[in-house]
Amino acid sequence: MARTVLRRLSGPLLAVCAAGPLAAADAPPGTRCEPMGGGALRCTAPDGTREEFKLNGLGQRDGIVRRFDARGVLRSEALLEAGTPVGPQKTFHDNGALERLQFVTGAKVQFSLTRLPDGRPTELRCAPVHLVPEDLELCGHDGKPRQTTLQRDAARTLGTVTFQGGVLRELTVVGENGSVVRSEVFEQKAGQPDRRIKRVFYPSGRLRSETVLIERPADTFEGREGTVRDWADGGQLTQEVVWAQGREQRLRQWYLNGQLKLDQQIRRQGRHEERLTRSFWENGQPAAVNTERFGRLWGWQRYYGPKGQRLRDDEHGPGGELLRRRHYNAAGQVEREEVLADDARRL
Repeated sequence: MARTVLRRLSGPLLAVCAAGPLAAADAPPGTRCEPMGGGALRCTAPDGTREEFKLNGLGQRDGIVRRFDARGVLRSEALLEAGTPVGPQKTFHDNGALERLQFVTGAKVQFSLTRLPDGRPTELRCAPVHLVPEDLELCGHDGKPRQTTLQRDAARTLGTVTFQGGVLRELTVVGENGSVVRSEVFEQKAGQPDRRIKRVFYPSGRLRSETVLIERPADTFEGREGTVRDWADGGQLTQEVVWAQGREQRLRQWYLNGQLKLDQQIRRQGRHEERLTRSFWENGQPAAVNTERFGRLWGWQRYYGPKGQRLRDDEHGPGGELLRRRHYNAAGQVEREEVLADDARRL
């Protein structure tokens, strides 16, 4: 299932936790380390900050690692296995309130929650399974759809997210003026494959782009499948791309007057790919017909003037090299033909 982050993670929490507290050997001068019992150590730096941790037989931090500021306020708590973050990783604000909670498996963050000092969330990422007490309601692991309002900062709202069973059901991001700039909806209908619809809007409120993708179970997923459309601010459709099995199948573009500008169809057979592109002038007349293989022009290419008159034909070899060129007169008859030698000289 897809996961969405509304804001980039600020502060490399994983790197901080992985670095771990300073042991006596690498601590600043004046740091005092003393046993706490049960194999744990407490190291206090000259500035009053302290860290509590255990070391395994290899001298690696292992188990729960806590850091406190000079006032004795807990600032971070992480679970490490042989120096590697696993499970819950937490940081705290100056007032002791939770700042960030992440749940880590391997090198991957499965769940992430970031809050302001007053407790309001600014970022939420959910996993498809229940991992920590905090995700039970926020991520809808109680079976109910749960909507959460996210803050851009203390004074501004970022948007809302709705999760159910750890799956992102709806997302809305608002701009400075309060209008919607981005949205996402997970759609389920009986007898139809699940779809995820993502939309981006212009400041005017008009639709800028829409991505409609089929969302299949992970064991049957074969790549991107669906349609991506773009519009001009005036409302005119300008581009449409159809995807299947993770590859483009068809690309179409339009002029602002609604006239078709380009129609490209992609055919594949095994490792072989061929693109047939038909281009048009703004008045609707054909401009070119091109064939590509492996990203290179191949075979005969046809070019036309804005009044539909045939201008020339180019023949390209398997490597994309130009082999032959035919020029046409106003009557559509061959006026001149050029054959290129191996060194690209005309004969």
